[in-house]
Amino acid sequence: MRKYLIFSILLTALVSVACENTIKYEYDLNDGKMTLLGQLSTADTTHTIFLSISYPDRIDSLPGATVECFVNGSRTLARSIPAGYREETDWMTGETGLVPNHLPYTEYKFEAIFKPGDKVRIEATKGQMNAWAEIVVPQPITLIAADTVTVVKSSVYQSVGETETYEQEYVEFTVRLSDAKGMDSYYSMNPKTSTVIKLSSENEEDFSTISQGPSSVSYETFHDLILEDGYSSGMGDLFEDLVPVNYTRCFSDKMFRDSEATVRLYIPTYYFRFYPYEYYYIANKIVVDKTFHLSVKSFDRDFYNYLRAMNNMQCYGYEVSPIIEPTMLPSNVTGGLGIISVASESGIDIAFPTEVFYR
Repeated sequence: MRKYLIFSILLTALVSVACENTIKYEYDLNDGKMTLLGQLSTADTTHTIFLSISYPDRIDSLPGATVECFVNGSRTLARSIPAGYREETDWMTGETGLVPNHLPYTEYKFEAIFKPGDKVRIEATKGQMNAWAEIVVPQPITLIAADTVTVVKSSVYQSVGETETYEQEYVEFTVRLSDAKGMDSYYSMNPKTSTVIKLSSENEEDFSTISQGPSSVSYETFHDLILEDGYSSGMGDLFEDLVPVNYTRCFSDKMFRDSEATVRLYIPTYYFRFYPYEYYYIANKIVVDKTFHLSVKSFDRDFYNYLRAMNNMQCYGYEVSPIIEPTMLPSNVTGGLGIISVASESGIDIAFPTEVFYR
């Protein structure tokens, strides 16, 4: 008993000393770190790197730097967008121009073609600052087949003391996937729609064509285990505060590694409907073709971890810029902060029946 008492006194003394030995976190508000952000893809030929300098209390743009891309050792120099501007492509005309940029980053653009297996290095230098990231382009997933059907699904919303059910008509897309063999793989599903509108006069000799999109659309999974990355819980369930909603739509191959799987995503039908009324004053006949584009991006573990961290921040309401130093997010940049990814894309297009409207 005496030994136990002596041990208790010593333990209490040690805890007391530990509590008083407080370490103060100190940082230099002028000590900035170069930050690189870029989501590159095999589906693109023009790529953008967002460059900034991150301080403990703010982020500033970083013009005047040198940004280079090396693909298997072959170098390409990126061009800088003028300070205070960014490039934007008009989705209706397809024309690209400069628009004012009030966000704390500088755009750097370069041309390159990426293939699975390529070794890609992105490097940025300004003065004494130097940061870089290296990525091996992953193997893509294979999309075997896709099918559609229109269904009605009910979503249940729960609040204190009451339950509300909301019904929505969806287009259900069933997609058959074949995992890249012999490796751990990480994916995201990215649906888009595009519309081609042909307007003609009464005699149909004079006509004009308007192209819209492709535009991203949101979708539901209704607890698809693969698309929810192994979680079956959803909003309204007992564990809604423990299991985060998969806002970033990333998932791994842990449930179908080296094999095939069928997944289902549900897109509200209003994304596929066309309302011709605004065109009636200029055309007698309106012909509409809608196409659904589904791409699946394959990326590495670093970017997957980054997306999961971003997802958790969104779920749990962190109101902080994700790239302010010290960052809470995974980084694959050496000599600085940020994330650079190069995704391999696989895609499939589904054309919807042509619609014709008369005034």
